[in-house]
Amino acid sequence: MKKNIRVSEPSAEMQEKIKKARYAIANQKMRMVKCPYCGHNTIAVFEDSRGHIQAKCKLCGRETVFDVLNMRRLILRLYKEPRDNK
Repeated sequence: MKKNIRVSEPSAEMQEKIKKARYAIANQKMRMVKCPYCGHNTIAVFEDSRGHIQAKCKLCGRETVFDVLNMRRLILRLYKEPRDNK
């Protein structure tokens, strides 16, 4: 069954917003957030991302709400904890 999907070019105003957004993240690091169910890369997150994002995994089809800021803190804590040299 074919879906009738109309694809059109974004307006000039929207194209300008897209260019500005790409320029804003040009020097930022990107990291991938994995689906907690299947481990597939679900979304790309940049350094200035914060808040909550809902995404659907393309592999398993499950929807998950991610708290981007808390996930970043979790990753930083894992790598910055002091090691015991015993």
